[in-house]
Amino acid sequence: MKQSIITILVTFGLLSSCSMIPEYHRPEGATTGAWTSGENADVQEEAILETQLTANIPWQEFFISDALRDVIELALANNKDLKTALLNVERARATFDIQEADMFPHLDGKADANFGGTFHGEHSESYQVGLASTSYELDLFGRVKSLSDAALATFLATEEARKAITISLIATTANSYLQLVSDTESFELAQNTLEAQQQSYDLIQQGYNYGVATKLDLAQVRIAVETARVNKVFYSKKVILDRNALTQLLGVTNVDSIPVMSKLTNVRLMQDIPVGLPSQVLLKRPDIKQAEYILKGAGANIGAARAAFYPRISLTGTLGSTSNDLGDLFADSSMLGWSFLPSITVPIFNAGQNQARLEIAEIDQKIAITKYEKTIQLAFREVADELIIRDTTTQQLLAQVALVEASQDAYDLSLIRYNQGIDNFLNVLDAQRSLFTAQQDEIEIERKSLENQIGLYKVLGGGLATTN
Repeated sequence: MKQSIITILVTFGLLSSCSMIPEYHRPEGATTGAWTSGENADVQEEAILETQLTANIPWQEFFISDALRDVIELALANNKDLKTALLNVERARATFDIQEADMFPHLDGKADANFGGTFHGEHSESYQVGLASTSYELDLFGRVKSLSDAALATFLATEEARKAITISLIATTANSYLQLVSDTESFELAQNTLEAQQQSYDLIQQGYNYGVATKLDLAQVRIAVETARVNKVFYSKKVILDRNALTQLLGVTNVDSIPVMSKLTNVRLMQDIPVGLPSQVLLKRPDIKQAEYILKGAGANIGAARAAFYPRISLTGTLGSTSNDLGDLFADSSMLGWSFLPSITVPIFNAGQNQARLEIAEIDQKIAITKYEKTIQLAFREVADELIIRDTTTQQLLAQVALVEASQDAYDLSLIRYNQGIDNFLNVLDAQRSLFTAQQDEIEIERKSLENQIGLYKVLGGGLATTN
């Protein structure tokens, strides 16, 4: 009889447990079938299949400038947020290992001593040593497997979160460096403008002393000098703040040893970024993968909650040597003994606790679906926005370059006319202000153009081909 019971239980244990996890179906993306980019509409799949997806382009190939690559390397090595994300991944992996271990029997070494006697002087003693397995659950209904699947999904989601943080860090670091270069270039422009205005002031001061220039001319050129001085101080402050921000991102004490390019035009990025189709691109993004793993984990939790309605069979057993004398415990005279204690627990009444847990798991799944769809929609919008910005920024930059050239011509002509006595210095001042503003705007638009290239690379899932 005992042998029959053991045979049945072992057979159940060897059988694959049934799963009560609902069948997974990826939610349909709530987006259109193609990107729109200005007047360019549907991207043709035939052309896309011949190109490389952005997600497969490592950041070392996208950022061509050595200085940018060095800065990003520092950030990846030292950034505190990224280190925290890595630790979270390790913690999730350890949690999964713990949960997965519950699928296998646990064996412990066990030693017992039992002493007894009577008040008439009689006494007894016994010793036992061996192996013990405590409460191994036969996972007939997939409860333990479901919990293991949920832990695995959490680990994978955490890993995707780490990838998303890494991609964001790469883009943020690059943009922070570009801001420093931009403000440094603007500071140089303000300083050069101040020097030029100071020279003009000195010339007009001489002219005023000889009665050639008027007091109004002197006052007007002084306005130009002080305006340039204000701009120089303003951009000097911005450069310091940019350096502080970059220092924090890189996780270093200072950035004095980092070479800062003199002009944004020296920055080199990959120009032709393959866009791809939405279905190809979006499913490559780590944040979308993270949301999908969370959704799968929610389904696994439903399986565990469903299995809680069914009986749980646990096995407890020992195997070892027994003796009445400690010295004979490992001798041939000792007795080899075993025990096998199967138990079954059937849920009868728990005041609706199991039902409530199942409802919570099902609600969590609905929440996960909603968040997944929201993540898809946000990702689609980010790519579409960056494509629109790319088209408009390119056109804006070309127009701004032409405006700077025209402003330079106007300034040169107004200065010639003033020196010839045709116009007053107010026209020169106005032309100089327009030129300075146009030059500043050109620097800013150039920075935004580079930022857009980096942003498009980021939202298309690029950056991790060699940093996984």
